[in-house]
Amino acid sequence: MLDLIMSGAIIGLLMASVFITLGELMLFFLYKNRTPAMEPFFERVPPGHLAMGIVALAYPTWTGLGALFALLFLVSVREAPGGGLGSPNLVFTVAVVVMSLMLAAPVMYLLRRVIMGVVALTVIFIGLFGWFLPYFVR
Repeated sequence: MLDLIMSGAIIGLLMASVFITLGELMLFFLYKNRTPAMEPFFERVPPGHLAMGIVALAYPTWTGLGALFALLFLVSVREAPGGGLGSPNLVFTVAVVVMSLMLAAPVMYLLRRVIMGVVALTVIFIGLFGWFLPYFVR
């Protein structure tokens, strides 16, 4: 069981690295091409503080989420075994895809200027947690 949690945490660390890279690029683009509505926000919070906040919060958050998803995978394997869509557990993969699309939709609306970055993060999240995690934790 501990090896399962550690495997999920490792995938979470990988996702944190991707999130930091794309998040910093999106932050840079938003800062360089800011709209008048964003001016007060960037005046109150300097981009350097935002960048360091992304780095400081990403690793523990994504590591915890990775461990949580590994436990959810264990539950889904026990309760609804059976593969599909290239995954050892169809129910888990479909749940990850649906959940990530539901969570990404409002973020895509709010961050329309960097929508490709949000789409890239969503696709990578689905790939890492929906398909790679089930093979990695077995």
